[in-house]
Amino acid sequence: MKKTEKSLFFSTLSYRLFGRMASHFAFLRPVYMQSGLCRSYESYVALMFFASSISFVLTFTVAGLVHYFLLQLTLLGLLAAVFVFSSIVALVIPLLFVAYPLYRSSQRRREIDANLVYTTGYMGVLSAGGISIERIFDRVTQVEQHAPIRDLASRLIANVRVLGLDIASSIEDVMLHSSSEIFSKLLVGIMNTLRTSADLKSLFSFETQRLLHAKREQLKKTLNSLMSFGEIYITGVVISPIVFIVMITILSVMGNVAFGLSPVMQLNLLVFFGIPVISAVSIVILNGILPEEG
Repeated sequence: MKKTEKSLFFSTLSYRLFGRMASHFAFLRPVYMQSGLCRSYESYVALMFFASSISFVLTFTVAGLVHYFLLQLTLLGLLAAVFVFSSIVALVIPLLFVAYPLYRSSQRRREIDANLVYTTGYMGVLSAGGISIERIFDRVTQVEQHAPIRDLASRLIANVRVLGLDIASSIEDVMLHSSSEIFSKLLVGIMNTLRTSADLKSLFSFETQRLLHAKREQLKKTLNSLMSFGEIYITGVVISPIVFIVMITILSVMGNVAFGLSPVMQLNLLVFFGIPVISAVSIVILNGILPEEG
């Protein structure tokens, strides 16, 4: 069985078993629509419950065998331990399924907000030549390098050319799938402009200037944050380990033992565990500070 056939089989099976569960998770639908995932929402929720059920059965079986052959618990203790562990695993799976669209939506919003100014500038150049809004978005789908913006533009074109919707209805649909409030406001401005003056050139020129100003302010804040973070990083990753190493070395001469750990063990924990953990946390924080440029 090929990979695509396996995927289709599991999708069909999960939808038949748990397809009706999607109505009980309506709170997740807006975020899922903005995440850019291609699978239908009902199919995604059904797959979530299917994966949770399969993980419970597999974990229960494997954990039962491990406990039986290695730990040799009583039957009641064995069932209780295996059931609790399998239930925890089965509950973690839905949490991961819920967290993934949230993460995707957040990433797409950051990428759109960071790069939309270049797209509006390009659209402004096209509108100066009197090109219709449909052809403008069509050109965006051909030259745009950032997937979230390109996907939304492609959706608008597909709504018009494939589904036969008018521009206003297509824009409203794209707004539902946009995770960026800034991009949604741009679409509202386009729709209002088409209904009134139809002066898209002035609209895109204004939006480009506004986004450039906002980007400059954001870069200033990012620079200030990086300067503060650099001071914290030097203190936490460079100076603090040196101070602790000197202190542990001095205390080891005095025969000090902290928490039952020898000085050598304390140094090993600091060098091989403490410093890497602090560095990893610093990378995560730095990734959150920096904008999603591409």
